[in-house]
Amino acid sequence: ATPRVAMPDFDLVVIGAGAAGLSVTAVAAQLGLRVALIERDRMGGDCLNTGCVPSKALLAAAHAAQAARAAGRFGIRLPEPVIDWGAVRAHVTGTIAAIAPMDSEARFRALGAEVLRGEARFLDPGTLGIAGTRGSEERRLTARRIVIAAGSRAAIPPIPGLAEVPHLTNETLFSLAHPPEHLLILGGGPIGLEMATAHAGL
Repeated sequence: ATPRVAMPDFDLVVIGAGAAGLSVTAVAAQLGLRVALIERDRMGGDCLNTGCVPSKALLAAAHAAQAARAAGRFGIRLPEPVIDWGAVRAHVTGTIAAIAPMDSEARFRALGAEVLRGEARFLDPGTLGIAGTRGSEERRLTARRIVIAAGSRAAIPPIPGLAEVPHLTNETLFSLAHPPEHLLILGGGPIGLEMATAHAGL
């Protein structure tokens, strides 16, 4: 007799609920696959929380300030804009909050995906162990396919002396209670360029 092979728990398991993981999960769930999404931190990942969305919101505020400063070339005389940092921060957090429902657990459960909160580790090529974030017992699950969309985090470059001075990353820059009096940005990638433009404009 041929031994029966156990059916995997899921057709697809996605590790990471950032932009890539959410896209894959949504498509798979809408195609009717049995899909699980695993996230240990915030839904939406870098893009929603510390990258694309807050940076574009901050840029929009900076562009408004720059437009007010440049109105004179159209014959419109305006005073120098006053930057209310608390209101700018509220605009940024409000923009995140407006988009967050699209990346929420509730939305992905409604699409048919199972959302698991915890940290995944491979037990073998088709089996994951999920350690719960609240000290719950590790859950084991199997899948036909596993997508690793674990995202990224800010890298602190090995610059001598940097560890001894206060510094920010995109993960901490958006939570400043007051605008920086001066700002040196290391790195000319998209977020670095956007943050330089936004802070100069503000």
